[in-house]
Amino acid sequence: MPSFAATLIGAVLRATGVYKKRYRGGPAMLVEIEKARQSPPDLPTEKMKKQLAVVEAVIAGRSVWRIGPKGSEASAHILYFHGGGYVYPAVDVHWKFFAHLATKHGVAITAPLYPLAPEAGATETLDFAMEVYRAYAPDHGGPFVLAGDSAGGGLAAAVVQQARDEGLRLPEGIVLICPWLDIAVSQPEQRAIEPRDSILTVAGTQEAGRLYARDLPIDDPRVSPIHGNWDGLPPILMFGGGDDILVSDARRLKAKLPSVRYVEEAGLMHDWPIFFLRESRAAQAEIAEFARKAIHGSLA
Repeated sequence: MPSFAATLIGAVLRATGVYKKRYRGGPAMLVEIEKARQSPPDLPTEKMKKQLAVVEAVIAGRSVWRIGPKGSEASAHILYFHGGGYVYPAVDVHWKFFAHLATKHGVAITAPLYPLAPEAGATETLDFAMEVYRAYAPDHGGPFVLAGDSAGGGLAAAVVQQARDEGLRLPEGIVLICPWLDIAVSQPEQRAIEPRDSILTVAGTQEAGRLYARDLPIDDPRVSPIHGNWDGLPPILMFGGGDDILVSDARRLKAKLPSVRYVEEAGLMHDWPIFFLRESRAAQAEIAEFARKAIHGSLA
């Protein structure tokens, strides 16, 4: 059973449509994307900078942020791609999630602000993500975990598949939070789940996928990594929510790759592990423990 807070927040979000309007499709969605471009971006706050070790680097002209504990060694290092349907930037909840992992669990997060659609397409975004990966893997100098939520989970999956194919150093583990692994959004159960989803719509998510893919086929593994080769990858921890249309992607990956450690919570919304709910804090503790065990080679 979801907590009272999770149930209440889901109901409020469904009633107000505050997030769903960002993914409603059609010309209105392009208006929402343009509004997001005109608004000041959410970035690490001054409070975070005082309490944590916050560093901004630049790769290929784009910001790459690192948030970690101040005055102590990190318990684990995570290279993280944020969600946002490939069309929206990282938001306040992402930075608070990173800050909690650093403060509570001693985890250091490196978060690239990758190019977004419609200004950039999947080829450009993946090229940038791989440039960051090629710089991070050797420069970090130690074991790390690759992670992402929603679209960032799909991007992380595409990155690790390409890294394996190029013979690059792989992460010790992968964390996929409510990942978007198939931009087609065409599974029958997704239509059935849609009325319960408090954040996403099928039409809006499909449109975001088309904006991102541009000329690539929707089943190209670079945009829909569910269709890619999942052999020879590190251990995977994955989360899904029963009231999230993208739970279909997580379930399909679990069926395709039974070794995935999969946590699904009935009645919870899209991206619930990055929030502040009771269930979120438990998921965050599990992510930190998975990352620590991964970098020490002690995953069962």
